[in-house]
Amino acid sequence: MVRSAGFVPLDWLLVGLAASLPVATRLNVDTTLLLTIALVASLASLLVRPWSERALVEWALSLGLALYLGGFMLYYISLRDFPSLWPGFWVMSLLVLSWVCDSSAFFVGRAIGRTPLAPNVSPKKSLEGAIAGLIAPTVVGFIAAMPLHLTPLLGAGYGLVIAVGTIVGDLIESLIKRQTGVKDSGVLIPGHGGLLDRMDSLLLCAPLAVLYLRAFLT
Repeated sequence: MVRSAGFVPLDWLLVGLAASLPVATRLNVDTTLLLTIALVASLASLLVRPWSERALVEWALSLGLALYLGGFMLYYISLRDFPSLWPGFWVMSLLVLSWVCDSSAFFVGRAIGRTPLAPNVSPKKSLEGAIAGLIAPTVVGFIAAMPLHLTPLLGAGYGLVIAVGTIVGDLIESLIKRQTGVKDSGVLIPGHGGLLDRMDSLLLCAPLAVLYLRAFLT
């Protein structure tokens, strides 16, 4: 995507840092130290890289997208460690609630969507669909909390937080595609807009879920 926009990313920084951040978190390696090494090494590499007037822009894009992918993904490890009835419960519930949000937003938006949500970023998404996408996971979280021995308000709040992360995360990825001038983020999954399209909504959900549970889960 970055190459399609005419930039030459630092592949080792973008891919390497994005992949190593979640792994380092799982292995209890200091991510601050990892980021410091990545910053120093990547800036130093610009001194020996073939000259480009956009070198700092390409460095910033590589670093920013690495944090966008790996930095958000590492929160799934923290989310999995929250106490629950079953291992990985909060992660699995996040996935279900995000799918509920996506599905309700799609079908309601297709049926009655008239008002553009973010026309400059994603013209097909509607405000009506987004409202449905916020309400459905909130209701599902409220109802599902009771048999799971959670307070209904906690479940409803979790559903709402995941819904917000799903909608905003999807718009962020649409912004990246529009800025880089591509229709699909890749060709790994034909007909689905690329791999990033399958996970864009889920990226922002994890840090929001962790912040929410740290604030309200007792």
